[in-house]
Amino acid sequence: MENIEVKEGSQLSLSETDYLTGLANRRGLSNFYLSLGQSDKIHAMYIDVDNFKRINDEFGHSMGDRLLVCVSGYISKNAGGFVSRVGGDEFVAILDGRLSEENVIKRADDLIAGLEELDFRKDILVLISLSVGIVLDQSAEQSLDGVLSKCDAALYQSKYNGKKRSTVYKSDDKSIQISRNIELEMEDALKNGQFKVFLQPKVNMITSAITGAEALSRWEHPSDGLRMPDEYIPVFEKNGFISKLDMYMFKQVCMLKKSWEGEIYEHLPVSVNMSRFHLYNKNFPDELAGIVESYGVDPEELELEITESVFIKDTDELIVMVKHLQEKGFKVSIDDFGSGYSALSLIKDLTVDTVKLDKYFLHSSANDMKGKIVLKSVISMCRDLKITVVTEGVENDEQIDFLTRSGCQVAQGFYYSEPVPVDSFVEFAKAHLSNILSKYRIDLGESLVSDDGHIKGRIVGEGLKSVPGIFKGSKAMHFPGGPTEENMIEIDPLAVVNDSWTVSFWCKTDELHMWSSVYFMKFETGFASFNPLAWEGHSDFRIRDSREVNGWYDSSSCQLEENLWWHIVITYNSDTETAISFINGDPIGQTKNVPVNRFVKRIVIGGDVFQKSYIGSVCELVFYNEAKDYDFVRDLFREYTEREDFAGGPLKRLI
Repeated sequence: MENIEVKEGSQLSLSETDYLTGLANRRGLSNFYLSLGQSDKIHAMYIDVDNFKRINDEFGHSMGDRLLVCVSGYISKNAGGFVSRVGGDEFVAILDGRLSEENVIKRADDLIAGLEELDFRKDILVLISLSVGIVLDQSAEQSLDGVLSKCDAALYQSKYNGKKRSTVYKSDDKSIQISRNIELEMEDALKNGQFKVFLQPKVNMITSAITGAEALSRWEHPSDGLRMPDEYIPVFEKNGFISKLDMYMFKQVCMLKKSWEGEIYEHLPVSVNMSRFHLYNKNFPDELAGIVESYGVDPEELELEITESVFIKDTDELIVMVKHLQEKGFKVSIDDFGSGYSALSLIKDLTVDTVKLDKYFLHSSANDMKGKIVLKSVISMCRDLKITVVTEGVENDEQIDFLTRSGCQVAQGFYYSEPVPVDSFVEFAKAHLSNILSKYRIDLGESLVSDDGHIKGRIVGEGLKSVPGIFKGSKAMHFPGGPTEENMIEIDPLAVVNDSWTVSFWCKTDELHMWSSVYFMKFETGFASFNPLAWEGHSDFRIRDSREVNGWYDSSSCQLEENLWWHIVITYNSDTETAISFINGDPIGQTKNVPVNRFVKRIVIGGDVFQKSYIGSVCELVFYNEAKDYDFVRDLFREYTEREDFAGGPLKRLI
């Protein structure tokens, strides 16, 4: 056989030519292959540009097209043989079968190594690489699809092993054999219950409380052990079997939810992935509703996750489908948002309940200024539209700090937990729900007793009196000031029994004095206090750890103006070691790496053990034995101020 190459001139017709690169397209490749003699021997390489989608997303499709033209010319020149473009970023090279195995492998490896030397923008080249699948010594008498399927299996292995490498197809390779056998085994695997439900927690990054979970499948193969979704989901999506697996998983989750009845985690919402195949079936909402009814499960505790790429196609039809699903009581989320060419209009047009930001969107944006701006804007837009935002792939403290400051509170990622079997998830859920114990509201007007009667306060000193509170007819306690530890109220320390806690109150200061505490809490190893004026121009939420010489942790803001009511919330999360202060619903200060102070020994309103006592009024004192988040505090402030009987006067915001 002659050396295989693309000839210049009219060898390829217009219908056989790729419009962008000028190489043969899939039809051109097929016609070329049919022109070979059945006795001819060939080698083949399947070449894929790794991370190409990222170029389109970050630099635009025009830049992506320019890159493809450059890469295709490079591959055509250096791979040898007949080179074709068979997909967006996929190329196939048919090589002369007389070349040695070493020569073919060297060509592939040289292609991979030489890509970074292309005459193209280096900031783009550094983001991509090539993966190559090779099949050797093939007879042209077999079908082209047969040759390419082997190449594709080898390419899959290259990507699975970390990309930027070549793999030679071997018929006895166990991993490749698994891919080939998946379709033969899938029906029996489903029938025999080999697909298991694993759950990955969704966690509030501020409170560390669990908010739900995503159900993910794992294939427990009798001989190969645990198969991960990346090994079989792509195959199922191509052959349509994914729709059967989706419904199987949905039923398993319903069974699971039913088994949780009476447990503290019984109402945790669980999300289930649904493929595009269901969304064109008008009976789909009724089918799901029938399953839920048969198991006696609340549909509002089930969320259907649909990938962003599905929504971008046939948007009008899917808007109607989402509405029908929500009418049946289900929650609907856009999964992997930001993984593709995101259409922000999706958020506007679709009445989804949740947007899940793809982990790639997070990782590519968190260290780039423009990316941060885009990510913050998406989060802000979702919050304004009352859409919950969940970020996938959270792995470190820096990401958590950025996301919470951007307004996202719920995360899913290895920082908290990988997907785990149901038993392990239950233990995780118990541990992250057990902190939610109690709430105590103390009447500071007259009785100094909590609403349930369990927590009491006592007056220390004299001159304290009831005055009007923030509501018509309500009472506040007025503190006259005085020497250290006089004319204040002590609250039963059993009001705070957890390492994580939140305190909320309203205060109106008559006279500002530096470091006079309106709230003070003494621990065995330190204290926490809130001071309307700490140093000139600043209020301060301070935590002191007396075990350290420099153990002062301050969350500061502007000083509080006199004779105005201010809503103060201070919170501490022992899991993340974070202290946050809120004023009039806004997060004002945040301090990280604050050590845990355990065992509350004393709680004081209107004074402390260091400075003169506070002069002003306090009301609506509430203790929570858990850390509260931004949404809770904002909603609490609105709940107070939007009451018809609110009489707190003019309010100011500090941000």
